[in-house]
Amino acid sequence: MVLVPQQIMDFVFDTLAADATFSATVGGRIYRDRISATAALPAAIVGPIVAAPPGNTVAGDRVVTNVQFDVHIVGDGASYGPINPAADRADVLLQGRTGTNNGVHIGKLVQFDARYYPEDEAGKSYVHIVQTYSTPAYPLP
Repeated sequence: MVLVPQQIMDFVFDTLAADATFSATVGGRIYRDRISATAALPAAIVGPIVAAPPGNTVAGDRVVTNVQFDVHIVGDGASYGPINPAADRADVLLQGRTGTNNGVHIGKLVQFDARYYPEDEAGKSYVHIVQTYSTPAYPLP
């Protein structure tokens, strides 16, 4: 079951990367889990996995995993305006999406949290929009 959350992250990454509109809003800069401090902005980060507790078990075997993960948009400067289109497009693509990936069924993706925060690092300003999604998932038979 350790692969179930990773398959979901691959599914989300592939969904966002395949969309020309989303890709254009972040200049094609879509990363898994983290970006380097020198990466050009704006950029999107798919991940990390926030939590992946087993939801249901049958005779001790995990049947469903409830996976929570972040989609993080980061921008240069002090205004959210330049990254709002990326966050909006990510939500259009992900909210309610279902599918399969490498033997894992992905239930309906649902955004249940969004956080907005500014950051100043060594005199440089950045803004972040972090959208957290949740979905049940299980291995296909």
